[in-house]
Amino acid sequence: MAALTATAVADEAGREELRGTARGGLVNLAGAAVSGLGGLAVTWLAAVAMSPAEAGAFFAATSVFLLAGATARLGTPTGLVYWVARLHKSGRDGAVGSVLRLGLWPAAIASMAAALALLLTAPMFARPDLVRLIALFLPASVALEALLAATRGYRLMGPTVMIDKLGRTAAQLIGLAAIALAGTASALTITFAWVLPYLPAAFAAGWYLLRRHRRSRPDPGFPDRVSARAFWGFTAPRAAAGVAQLGLQRLDIIMVAALAGLGPAAVYTVATRFVIVGQMASGAVGQSVQPRAAAAMAAGEPASARALYQASTAWIVALTWPVYLAVGLLADWYLRLFGQDYVGGDARLVVWILVPAMMLSSACGVVDSMLAMAGKTSWQLIDVSISLVVNIGLNLALIPSMGVVGAAIAWSAAVLVNNLVPLAQLWRTFGLHPFGALTRRALLAAGLGFGVLPLAAMPLGPLWTSAALAAAGLAWGVALLRYRTRI
Repeated sequence: MAALTATAVADEAGREELRGTARGGLVNLAGAAVSGLGGLAVTWLAAVAMSPAEAGAFFAATSVFLLAGATARLGTPTGLVYWVARLHKSGRDGAVGSVLRLGLWPAAIASMAAALALLLTAPMFARPDLVRLIALFLPASVALEALLAATRGYRLMGPTVMIDKLGRTAAQLIGLAAIALAGTASALTITFAWVLPYLPAAFAAGWYLLRRHRRSRPDPGFPDRVSARAFWGFTAPRAAAGVAQLGLQRLDIIMVAALAGLGPAAVYTVATRFVIVGQMASGAVGQSVQPRAAAAMAAGEPASARALYQASTAWIVALTWPVYLAVGLLADWYLRLFGQDYVGGDARLVVWILVPAMMLSSACGVVDSMLAMAGKTSWQLIDVSISLVVNIGLNLALIPSMGVVGAAIAWSAAVLVNNLVPLAQLWRTFGLHPFGALTRRALLAAGLGFGVLPLAAMPLGPLWTSAALAAAGLAWGVALLRYRTRI
């Protein structure tokens, strides 16, 4: 009887974790929808307002900015989520202050050092003026990511959504749209409008975290703290892994610009921007899953972690596969949105190469986050380093002869390695995998509705393909609404 009661309690706890993840995930998904569409809109505005060469300079500069920020963060966002979530779960809120000091100060110093390095090396880049500009705002970007990560450790998704996904994205779009309408668009003005919102967003994130942290001041009579060795033992591998992870997403744009030119870099950026939708969906769900997965693994509750992983993967597949398949089937229509300069055989091939790779990535779910929250950041570092080596090696080998198509092949190969290797590790070591019953149904339904049926309609013409996709989208929306309680 006692065993049955314990099982019932555990099941209810697992269901509550899923409900909490769903609530946080929905908040994040709403923000991710705005942020993802905002990212596409930024790419569209830059593409239509400037020449391919100027647009390529903007895309390359923002990629340098994001890579430098990932380096300067030192892995602290994941470390802060991990430690704040664990301390909060165990009732040790008084020790959170030590974690914040261990994470925020080194990241602040590293961000200023990275900004200085960019200022000194700016003449080495094709557009030194853009590099100097982004260097000024780099510390604000690093602070924003770290401060919001700490709030997510408290299971608070609202600040990330309101400040970063909604506020910063809206400010960027308003600035870029104003410049485009005024007819003053250039790589310099567009970059300034894109980077400026990081500064007020960082101040807002700091204000919110300060308010939340004041509620959990440590008791002077009972000091509690996390040691630097414990914090950085977890976080240090994630620092390098974070840089490599973003390198997989952005380094190819920089390499295309360097090896093929700014014009091809713009074409490649436009052709690959549909990937933002999947990345935003995975990121939104992953941010909600991370603190709960960390708490579940710390409490020795693998069943709860497995349920979180499988349910979140079903959500990601349901959100991303329809987009990926639609873009693949209507590649020319998608590219034409950005202007005739971006419609061509190479751009179309880039889309077709990346679509299946990104679909597989979605089917693996938040495998990277689950491995990190299981405490295996050193494994994660090795996995993503191997993927980055594959990406760089293939880029160097293929871009000179194949251009943007070679870059797409390199990225796809790296994506496969970066998902399948950690999935095998997670499955073998912890028995965690994403292929629950709900995930399998989502994979089958999305593949049939947005893949098989529109493909069958293709011989009848593009309008029939579009009609099949529209009908599938309507049915998909009705199904998600009908079974919203289960998913």
